[in-house]
Parts: sequence; C-alpha cells; structure tokens
Amino acid sequence: MSTHKRRYAAIALAAWSVMPTRAIAALDSDLMKMYGGTYLSDCKNLASPRVTVFAQALVVLKGNQRMAGNKLEAAHSYFGQSPPPKYQVALLSEVSGMQLLGIVYRDASGQYIMLDGDPKVRSSLGPAMLAYKYRLCGAKESKVAEPTPPTRKYALTELSAPGLLYDARIKSAYYQALGAKRNLGWLATLDGPSPTNKKITIGGMEYILATACKNHDCGDNNIVLLYAPAQGRIYGKIYERGRVTFIGQPSANLMLELNRLWKAEWRQGR
Repeated sequence: MSTHKRRYAAIALAAWSVMPTRAIAALDSDLMKMYGGTYLSDCKNLASPRVTVFAQALVVLKGNQRMAGNKLEAAHSYFGQSPPPKYQVALLSEVSGMQLLGIVYRDASGQYIMLDGDPKVRSSLGPAMLAYKYRLCGAKESKVAEPTPPTRKYALTELSAPGLLYDARIKSAYYQALGAKRNLGWLATLDGPSPTNKKITIGGMEYILATACKNHDCGDNNIVLLYAPAQGRIYGKIYERGRVTFIGQPSANLMLELNRLWKAEWRQGR
C-alpha cells in the first residue's frame, strides 16, 4: 500500500470515534418528534448496525465501533427543487470537520434513514453501512414485542440498554423491579435511543451502566439503569415528565449516584 493510501485509510478509520463532548446545534422538539429515535438495519436483531438521532448528535453504531456527528441540523431543501422519491429531510452533522448525513425517507413500510457524507466518511463507513435502510422499529407504543436475541453472544458492553434483556436473569430482575411499569412499551423493551452500555465502579463494586429513552420523547421520558453482576440485581431511575421513580430499592448512596448519572446523561449542559 502506498504512503498516500495508508494515510487516507488512517484518517478514515479515525472517524470511528466516541461521542462528541459538546454539540453546538440541535434539533428542536418538533423535529425530534418527527425524526428522532433509533433506526435499526435489522428490526429483528437489536444488536444489528444502527443509527440514533439525538437532539444534538447523529450516532452510528456497528458492534463496538461508533461514529458520532455533532452540530446536528435538519435541511429539508438539501436536494433543492429535485428531491429523490420518498425523501423527507437530510440530517447534517460534523465528524472531525467532515460531513456525516442521515437522509430520511418514508415508504409504505414507514420511516427509514440512509447514510451518506464526505468521501472519507463514506470510506470509513464502508459499502455495507451505506447500503442499509435503517428502519424506525417499534414505533407503536401499544404493541410490546419481546426483543430477539442476536445470533452470537455479545458482552453487555458491546450492546445498548435492550441488550440487557437478552440475559434471562437480568430481564427477570429488571421486570420484577419495574412492577406495573412493565406495561409501558418503551420501558418493557428499552427500544428507544440508547448508547452503548458501560462498565463502571461505584463504592468498589462493578456495575453495568445502561441508559435509554422513549422514541421521539427523550427529554421527558428516560431511564438510567445499573446492573450489579455480583448481586444479580438491577437498580434504576425512571423520569416521566417530571415524575421520578427509583426501582430495585437502591440504597441512599446508590440513589445519589443514579441522580448524578441521570443528570450527566439527560441534563448535560443545562
């Protein structure tokens, strides 16, 4: 491989990065209701490559690889007077000074996103990621479907919040902690926008941190979860339009930690 091609490949690979620390632009609440949420390349496999539209970022996940574009804005007239068939809007974001696009379409099966961007971003994503139609799955709140396990076993830190439900022990503990709230579709399936789970330590004990929110309503309906593998227990803070519920009977110290984690995830910069 030539020096020029090696340099190009290194730049493209570097585009797979962590979430931006601060986004300058953001989608307003109306645009989030219309286009926000998690879009999957395979609605039957919650571990499949996905695109999540947050208010301040466009995030692409493939396994443990992540590309996150900030400075998110919507451009309805992106294609001028000749938009392609079924076109709704172009979501523009920035990755290391390059453009990452999520172009939203709608057909008879519903809403979906296709990825595009500057040549180096396209090269980094690869042909398969660019070819997928990422569907907005599970949009109907009234229909609660059990998540379909992936075809291979993933570590919890390779998955997002719904991945916790692949493990029968964790799912049982979570549903028991939820109680009657299990009847709420977004809490039962955790299928809304959700970043990759993280491993953290609190008071010398290891936890898996998972966060998720309701599709199209992240600001007002969201959850932070802590799973303790050593105990087989799960704790959480649910926020529903100003109403807070702690689940799993966390200790006073753990409640303080859940509050801190919730603020960091859902009220950052406010």
